[in-house]
Amino acid sequence: MTTGRSGEPVPAATGQTHVQALAAARPPQLNRDPAAATSAMLTMDFAQLMAAGAKARAFPTVYPGGAGAVVRDAVTLLWPQVTPAAVADVLCACVDMIASQGKSADILDGWGSCPVAAAMLRTATWTADGRYAAARTLIDTEREADVLQGTWVLLALAHHRDPDAEDDAGDMTGDWYDGTCGECGGDLQGKGTYGCGCWNPMACDECGDPDGSCDCWI
Repeated sequence: MTTGRSGEPVPAATGQTHVQALAAARPPQLNRDPAAATSAMLTMDFAQLMAAGAKARAFPTVYPGGAGAVVRDAVTLLWPQVTPAAVADVLCACVDMIASQGKSADILDGWGSCPVAAAMLRTATWTADGRYAAARTLIDTEREADVLQGTWVLLALAHHRDPDAEDDAGDMTGDWYDGTCGECGGDLQGKGTYGCGCWNPMACDECGDPDGSCDCWI
């Protein structure tokens, strides 16, 4: 990590680890390296962030200190490797999911000040292109901490499961639910919502681990 004239740490343009960010009293930084902006990386980053949000399904209710904290920690660890484009796609997808559940901006009641999440929810009736443009603008102009917060908050809220309702893809249990991939029709039982290679080429074919760090093939 480089330093400024005053000796204050300056985050690298290609991202910053969570440990480095804590040492600098700053949130981790997105990976803004142009070389990382590939379609494969976009697919993988999107799948990993959405899988982090799916952790909220293990909780009967979603609030900041429970499901929110679990999703926050998972997203924070991923943050230095994901690109702005992936985050923009995730923000848009979360707004679509929340709107499809018939929920609106009042879903943020009890979550405190969350300017990025609130701004994105206001785009629920916009066109897809307009919503994506808004997401990119927020990512490029708002404080990194606010973008990170808005991302994990929307992920947690979008993946909240209603214990009294059955998901179209099947019953949901824990972090995962049983069902089939909407793209290829493959069986996702035990692999999680985003465990298929259609969503994430790095996912393990056996258990659906999103980054292939499992022990299935050892």
